[in-house]
Amino acid sequence: MHPLITELGLDGEAKLLHERRGTTFFKVGGTALKITDGLMAGREGQVLAALGADHYLAHGDHGQGTWLAMRWIDGTSLWDALEPAHRSNGTPAVRRSILTAAAEAADALAALHAAGWTHGDLQPDHIVFEGSATRIIDLACAQGPVPVPFYVHRGGMTHTTAPEIATLILDTTDHITTTPEADVWSLAASLFWAWTRTPPTDYRDPKNRRPDLLADIAANRRHDLAAVRPWPFPAFEGALRAGLDPNPGQRSTAETMARRVRTALTDPAGSAPRPDFNP
Repeated sequence: MHPLITELGLDGEAKLLHERRGTTFFKVGGTALKITDGLMAGREGQVLAALGADHYLAHGDHGQGTWLAMRWIDGTSLWDALEPAHRSNGTPAVRRSILTAAAEAADALAALHAAGWTHGDLQPDHIVFEGSATRIIDLACAQGPVPVPFYVHRGGMTHTTAPEIATLILDTTDHITTTPEADVWSLAASLFWAWTRTPPTDYRDPKNRRPDLLADIAANRRHDLAAVRPWPFPAFEGALRAGLDPNPGQRSTAETMARRVRTALTDPAGSAPRPDFNP
């Protein structure tokens, strides 16, 4: 057992869920405990406190590192939520479930942006559906209006990195300021990836090193959605394309994406199969 668990007086069985790259993650009874070698767990705690997140409990220092305690979120990630949809044949019920998940995820991102924050590392496992609530988690990279400990941000997960952020990573060694537009690209990429089980970028060689993958993203080398989707879904595909526009100025906002998929939900044609659809 980690000594911090005893020091914090956490009750319940302690299960080690994750330990790599300087981050250790435990589930202790109904509490999630994240411990990092550096400042990131504490930084995330400050972000959650500033946002008034109802699952936030406490954070602090531990030796040379920091820790964050949260109520355990008993929910389903976007990745897992769309897995049955990927395997299905696209029934109206399945289509409605996809549109609902997309709308709720976009609403949650829009709320984050409205509060003045950007995420900076949005990916399918960072969107969690817990009952009627949709939570965006792992906010250690978030940037916003409240001063939190500074670190040099150099992007998040490669597969969900927006083209303009990929360009900055390749062309500079500077701190990268996250943007709502880049978050929207990451959300659309997460939805694309979770539904098709294929990242949106058509990498020249998926085994390449990260700089080569980022170069493919920056060059907007995209999979043809019609070639990787499980079945045609025009209402959803339109929302994905709008969120994956390579021009940040032309890209949907999170609010617009949510409104678009909710409109499709209320339109019988939006969640029904269209065998005649030819993209």
